[in-house]
Order: sequence, then C-alpha cells, then structure tokens
Amino acid sequence: MRCLFEHCKEAVEYASRTKTFGAYYSERQSPDRDIHVHECCEILLCLSGGEHFLIDNRVYDVSDGDLFIINQFEAHKITVRQGADFRRFVLELHPTFLYASSTEETNLLDCFSHANGAKNKLSLSAEETETLVSLFRELSAEEAYGDDLIKKSTVLRILVYIRRLYETRADEPPVAGERHRAVRLAIEYINENYAQELSLEAISKVCFVSVNQLCRLFRRFCGTTVSKYLTSKRIAEAKKLLSAGKNVTDAAYLSGFNDYANFIRVFKSHVGISPGKYKAQLDAYRISPV
Repeated sequence: MRCLFEHCKEAVEYASRTKTFGAYYSERQSPDRDIHVHECCEILLCLSGGEHFLIDNRVYDVSDGDLFIINQFEAHKITVRQGADFRRFVLELHPTFLYASSTEETNLLDCFSHANGAKNKLSLSAEETETLVSLFRELSAEEAYGDDLIKKSTVLRILVYIRRLYETRADEPPVAGERHRAVRLAIEYINENYAQELSLEAISKVCFVSVNQLCRLFRRFCGTTVSKYLTSKRIAEAKKLLSAGKNVTDAAYLSGFNDYANFIRVFKSHVGISPGKYKAQLDAYRISPV
C-alpha cells in the first residue's frame, strides 16, 4: 500500500479518493501550492526552512521542529526562507477516516477542532521531533501481508502522540502578523466582511496604509495576495455552510459569491470537487463542522 508521495497534491488526491490518508516528504524550496483549502485535515512537521505560515486568520512564525495542525475549513499557505532547504513531512487525513477511527474514549478530531485548548502550532523538542520523524518514516516501508493495517496503525499512533503533546502545552503561540498592524487589521476586516463586496481600496483604508503598501506587506507576511486570501476565506466559509446543511445556492451567496457559476468553478478549483458533490459526501457520511 503506497501512501507516501512526492507532492502535496498526490497525497490530498489519494486521501480524498480513498477517504483515508496520504502523506508526503519534500525538500523542495517552493511549496506546492498557493493559499488553498481542501477536503482533508492536515498535519505539517517543518524540519527546516520555514518562515511564515498563514492559517485561516493567523500568521505564525515558523521554526525548525514546529508542528502545524489544520482542519478542512482553514485556508493555509506556508512561506520559506530564501535559499534554505524546506524539509517537511505532511500528513493529509480525510475527515471520514478520523470519524470512523474514533471511539467513545478517543476523539481523533480533537486536535483539528482546536477543542480543549488545542492550537494550530506546537513547537517540539528535538526528542519529540525525532519521534514523529520515525513514525512518518514507517509510512514509506513496504510490507507484505497486512501492510494497509500496519500503516493505518502508524497513522493512529501519530494522531494519538500529537494529541498527548497538546496536554503538555498551555501557552498561545506567537502570531507573526501581530507585529505589523496593517496585516492584522486587513485579516480582521476580511474575516468580518467576506460576505460583502470588498475592494483593495476599502481594505487598505481601514488599515491606514496605501494599496501598494498593503499588498507588499501582505505578500511578505502571508505569502499570497489579499485577493487570494479573500477567495480562500470565502471558500472555507462555503464549506462550513454546506457542512451545516445549507444548499449550494445559499452557501454561494452567504459566503460572498454573487456569481453562482463562478462559485462552482472556484470551489472545484480549490477543493477538488464541485460543491454539490462535496455536500453529497457530507450527507452520506454525516460529517459536520469541527
């Protein structure tokens, strides 16, 4: 059973198609994608080269040994230090797998729902990092009989280990965007007004900077453009609305898409499937927002 791939897209596609999980390891300087939101929950272990990580409405500094937890409703984009080897393991987990593998005593969605104090970021010790690296490496081994069960067991061990790490952490991780007021204000304004018509001029005005300065700062700290962040925010909110039972039409307009056809196109581009198919899968597996 092959579940460790060379590209993020391959891991997401495999996890989505099989409703299980897919992983990948890479040392490429450029991350695979711009800001995006997809069907899967994601775990990213940065071994070297990370700089900033935009997750939903926060921008985190990235250091070697940082672990990031992202649910299926959070748009995200990581940037890398210039000239550095960007070494990371990533695990993509379909929500259906998490639901099916949970028990009454152990809810594997705890970390991804950010419940019980769980955050997007955990800074690991060298020993904790090595433990997770060893587990990730087990996913590359090719066994004979029972290989699928062995790999599933490894993934469950990763999830349980991470959840236990959360029990030892109490402090809120620092947010890089807080260091620049304009970036923070832009993100806050978009999050509060994504359902309305928004322009760069309107956003820059509430941030007290010019359009050019806002775009430059947003690109520096977030690794993407203001407009792409806005689109990803709307797609993430549309996914939540569909998960809450809204029909496709309502989800489109309530999340800020005034053009229905454009919503269908953009949703499929970001998530990988149409909103209608996404809703059908949710209905079939009774998946609700975490």
